[in-house]
Amino acid sequence: MSFNSAHSSSTGKPQQRQAQTTKKMNDALFNSIEAMQIKSGKPFGKFLDAGTGVHSLRWIATLIPNGDDFLLDHSSGAIDHDEALRASITSFTAVTADEQMRSNVRIEAAKLGIPENVGDIVIGNWKQDMSVDDAETAEEVVASTNYLCHNETYDTILADYLIGAMDGFSPYYQDQIFDRLKKHLKPGGRIYVVGLQPIPDRVEGAANIFCRVTKLRDACILLAGHRCYREYPQDWIERHMAKAGLKVVGTSTHPILYTHKAIVRQLNVARSKLSYFPSQGLADQMREAIDALEKESRDATDKSPTGRLKLGFDYIVCGELCEEDDEVKEEEVE
Repeated sequence: MSFNSAHSSSTGKPQQRQAQTTKKMNDALFNSIEAMQIKSGKPFGKFLDAGTGVHSLRWIATLIPNGDDFLLDHSSGAIDHDEALRASITSFTAVTADEQMRSNVRIEAAKLGIPENVGDIVIGNWKQDMSVDDAETAEEVVASTNYLCHNETYDTILADYLIGAMDGFSPYYQDQIFDRLKKHLKPGGRIYVVGLQPIPDRVEGAANIFCRVTKLRDACILLAGHRCYREYPQDWIERHMAKAGLKVVGTSTHPILYTHKAIVRQLNVARSKLSYFPSQGLADQMREAIDALEKESRDATDKSPTGRLKLGFDYIVCGELCEEDDEVKEEEVE
């Protein structure tokens, strides 16, 4: 375990998981995934978080059975104790390509008191590694022993905004990621992809302010010499799942309502890049533009009856790898 020493008692025995990890998260996307999994009649089982973060780890913690109090918080609705057990996990692996993110996730795992024999948090890049199946020389066979999740297969794989983030860590590999992850999926297993439908260049009405904010944010990232994330639409995900031999068995969409606070978070990303600009004059001019957009966004959200601006949606696409028996039946039909 990569976080075992962080939550052991002075006697060396693992501490009991803290009560907050048994609470069901009030998150529409994760709740939707749980509902899809319960409907399948299968538990999450052995679980791979292919692009982990603090938020997804907190959700994973709620899926770890911990006695009679497991997921007894019904405040957000819908899933009872027996259903929660049916959707539980037996173990997990959480992967990130970013060392700082791994550190953050390890700290969060310690705070949550996740049992040290339940999961691993590892750093790696899905693009960099070579499988022993692809090795053509003795040196490549040796190198393949460092293959990410080497010889591991899972019942469930989560790609939580992973595809959009890949341009920052493994650009031009998005079209191959499902083939790569499929190697680690057991027959009958599922991949859940969570993504953001790309923000349009412009829209009519007050929500257009957020389109302008994303353009400014990305301009600042590029002027700083860094890479932007690149989101992919839901139909792209479905097409590439099918190309990889995964059957799309469920989808859901979730409209996004942006508060002023959420908009400012994006503007603060832009602000964080100014110190990397090639000239102070350019940075000063961009700072003025950022400040002006923050004021405009405040005015726009204040005028909205809900205090929020509706634009775009998040989506979930669930792909399933056919059972071996199902593949045989399909061949017989053909």
